[in-house]
Amino acid sequence: MPSTDHRFKDAEGDIWQHLINWADWEYEYLLYTYLDLLDCNDETFLKFLETCLHPVVLSDEMQVSETLSEFNKFLAPDRYRLEVSSQISGRPIYKVVKFGVKKERSPGEDTYEVVLSFAGEDREYVEAVAEYLKNNTIEVFYDKYEEVTLWGKDLAEHLDKVYRGSARYCVMFISKNYANKVWTSYERRSALAKAIEEKEEYILPARFDDTEIPGIQPTIRYVDLSKKTPEQLGKMILQKLGRVM
Repeated sequence: MPSTDHRFKDAEGDIWQHLINWADWEYEYLLYTYLDLLDCNDETFLKFLETCLHPVVLSDEMQVSETLSEFNKFLAPDRYRLEVSSQISGRPIYKVVKFGVKKERSPGEDTYEVVLSFAGEDREYVEAVAEYLKNNTIEVFYDKYEEVTLWGKDLAEHLDKVYRGSARYCVMFISKNYANKVWTSYERRSALAKAIEEKEEYILPARFDDTEIPGIQPTIRYVDLSKKTPEQLGKMILQKLGRVM
């Protein structure tokens, strides 16, 4: 951003002079008049949000977590979210990402941040992950939480809506049991359809073993569950969603 003062090469010089040296600017003037954040284009505004969370600007982890949560709460209705894109000196760098095209929802239709796809034999581990996510205020689809909702529904139709719905990620718990189940095949096909339609990262494979699953390419990075506790996996999912832990 260019400077409005010929003595400085860019806006950084203006801001430093008036906020630090002279202290004659209020933050309200900086944000709403000088930077024009209420009327600037989306690209500029989103870049500003990314910069607010940069480790050079904000280093306290608690402040980062609180700021990130607030930003994402207000970005969500427009299908934007701040997520970790890289690191610098062990600190996360956040980038704004846009979700797929928002689909029209029927009145009362549930929305989720994460949906879990798994075989019943692996429930003990998966339920611990679901509890961790729920306790951290993540909207998660886990069948035991949906007993009333699922009661009387055509499961093939409903599960298609869930796994092709508005969730940011589908965590797929892969095992030999997963490969042999009818319902997991329905879930997998719906999840793959969404991933193809929206052309974005959606399926997060988590493996109990090396069983091959149709449609899940071996080049897709996965998590080895033999090396992760449910809590550790839960933390990884939170980080994937842009939550700081």
